[in-house]
Amino acid sequence: MKTKTLCLFALFLSNSAMVSAADKTDDPKHGENVHTEHCQKCHTDSVYTRDDRFVKSIDALSKQVIRCKDGNDIPWFDEDTDAVVQFLNQKYYKF
Repeated sequence: MKTKTLCLFALFLSNSAMVSAADKTDDPKHGENVHTEHCQKCHTDSVYTRDDRFVKSIDALSKQVIRCKDGNDIPWFDEDTDAVVQFLNQKYYKF
């Protein structure tokens, strides 16, 4: 009986963690907060709205966010990076 209870409890915890990570990734507000905290130290939102921007796809946007994150040694989890990409896409790019 203890083994079944422990297994069910472990399953519950793992599902809770997965839901929590998914909520964080899908939350545009989280992406906005992370963007405000880190990205706006270097540039303003005008970089996303200029006529000659070179990001032309969601894949290119993701690669650029990763380049900026890595180039500035920003300690984001993958979920944070995804949230920023989703925020930028929702607000500016609309791919």
